[in-house]
Amino acid sequence: MKWLEVTLPFAETEKDIMLLDLLDLGIQGVWEENSSYKFYLPENTDLESLQAKFSSHTLNYKLVQDEDWAETWKKFWHANKIARWVIVPSWETYKKNPGELIINLDPGMAFGTGAHETTALMLELLSNKKPQVVWDIGTGTGILAIAAAQLGAEVYAFDIDPLATDATKENATKNQVIEKIEVIEGNLLEAASLFPTELPDVVLTNILAEVIVEFVPILKAKIPHFTWLLSGVIQEKAYLVEEALTKSGFKIIKRITKGEWVSMEAVI
Repeated sequence: MKWLEVTLPFAETEKDIMLLDLLDLGIQGVWEENSSYKFYLPENTDLESLQAKFSSHTLNYKLVQDEDWAETWKKFWHANKIARWVIVPSWETYKKNPGELIINLDPGMAFGTGAHETTALMLELLSNKKPQVVWDIGTGTGILAIAAAQLGAEVYAFDIDPLATDATKENATKNQVIEKIEVIEGNLLEAASLFPTELPDVVLTNILAEVIVEFVPILKAKIPHFTWLLSGVIQEKAYLVEEALTKSGFKIIKRITKGEWVSMEAVI
């Protein structure tokens, strides 16, 4: 099978906004190289619509085989320590240190490595928690769901993308926590029946600010008391989330940043 390797150049002042735009389009397997973002798309992708999104930049692309893509990832991705966790690709051997938790994870064509700032921020917030039941909304590759399961939680992992739910199941199996994670495909904003009857004490949402705002009244109505760890919020849009949370009675007890990204811990 062939894929398009796409290169999108950026200026330093616009790199975070452009990455947000890529994530908004569902392109998550992105890495940075020589002042450009690189990512892979199916061969039949409509590049004209993608070029229209970034009209002031020139997209460069070439066709590659699966094997070429896999070898490229090996050059750029190595064991990555984030808070209590070390994310380790299959082609590397890592000697575990006391107190560390290992997540074995290979990048998928549609999803990245977990090295993005928003994932790192979420793991930092999660690292000192002892969750019992977790809802992971927008699970992606399942990194946060796996991390929560390793802390002892029963996890419900949601995503609207079947590629994401398949990746989560595969990665949870690889990390021997599949029995603690129930993976649910669908849009929670459109199908309330997808919500489990078992309520969480911790909710994880690493998704865009506008989507988090939509979830605020829904989660408040469904869960009387819980801790909400959230990210995916660029600094210039953090006020949207903060206003929605405080107006609905949430108390923001922690706010941390990395680059242009913000994560928050809120309780109700």
